Amino acid sequence: MELKIDNQFAEVVEPDNASLREVIERVSRDLGQHNRVISEIQMNGQEMAGWDDPRILPMTVGQCRSLHLVSEEPRKLAHKMLYEIAGFMPKIREALIETASLIQSRNEEEGMALLEKITSTWAELYHGLRNSLIVTGLDMAAVSVQGKPLLQVNETVHDLLGQISEYVEESRFLELSDLLEYELAPQMPLLEEGLYLLIKELERKPN
Repeated sequence: MELKIDNQFAEVVEPDNASLREVIERVSRDLGQHNRVISEIQMNGQEMAGWDDPRILPMTVGQCRSLHLVSEEPRKLAHKMLYEIAGFMPKIREALIETASLIQSRNEEEGMALLEKITSTWAELYHGLRNSLIVTGLDMAAVSVQGKPLLQVNETVHDLLGQISEYVEESRFLELSDLLEYELAPQMPLLEEGLYLLIKELERKPN
């Protein structure tokens, strides 16, 4: 197997029957000693979604042709992640309104499929946000948007997401569409603004 780390060839010390995950974990430990983390994984020329990508889990060293890893400093990666998450907020808002419109038009099946995609994307974004906050030491309570602490906005969003699950389980589609369009969607611009304020705070912090 060809192993590259930041475009440099590296030795594979694991045996052919070792899992590919073992190689990634070992490289991650080595990088950690130099204050770097893995930010991108390519297996056999394909970009992976992360360590837990289902294509990685069953793979062994002997089965894999190439593994290319890219690393970054945690702070820089968190900075980039926050920008990406903020940039998703308008898309999520539009998708929430579109979902509400589908439900109102009695296209519940299509609406539920879109809603599932939204909630899945949100889970990934929130995971990235949480990790970014841990790495940078940023505090959501330290910035406010339209007079509300960002932490409060975030809690409101999660409360509404909980209500979504309840409405879906009980097939309360009319209430669900109203919640998506008139309660949850308006929170996205607030989150977006708050995230950019966090980014400014990060840029002001010393390294």
